[in-house]
Amino acid sequence: MKSSAIWLIALIAFGSWPVTAPGGDLTDREVNIHEIIAALGVDDLSANELREIDSYVRLEVVDLSPFESSEEYQALETALGKTDDGWAMVQTAIISNDSIEQELRRRSVDIGRVVAATMDDEGVLTIYIR
Repeated sequence: MKSSAIWLIALIAFGSWPVTAPGGDLTDREVNIHEIIAALGVDDLSANELREIDSYVRLEVVDLSPFESSEEYQALETALGKTDDGWAMVQTAIISNDSIEQELRRRSVDIGRVVAATMDDEGVLTIYIR
C-alpha cells in the first residue's frame, strides 16, 4: 500500500509516472528517480560520516546510469551536485571504511564509480554508482 501511495504522490507532484529502473544484480528492488533525489537531499552522508559508520542493517547499491536518458536526469544531477562532499571524497571515505569497502568489493562494485551515499532511519546504507 505504501508503494502505491508513493506512486500516486509522484504522479500528482511531477505530472507523470516516475522514472524507474530495475535494481538488477545490485539491489533487489526497483528504484525510483524521485525517491533517489529525495534521499540525496535528506539522508546524504558526508565523507566523515561515511568513514565513521561501523554498522548498518543492509547495504544497497543503486546504479544511476539507467536514468541518463530520462527527462528528470538534470534534477538528479542537481541533487548530486548538492551533496555534502564530492565524489572523490566519498570514494576515499569508503576506502578508509573496511566493512563498506569489503562489502562493495565482494559484490564486484568498482569504488571509482561511487558518486554518493545515503543512510535512512532504518539503517539501510545506499551507495550510488554510475
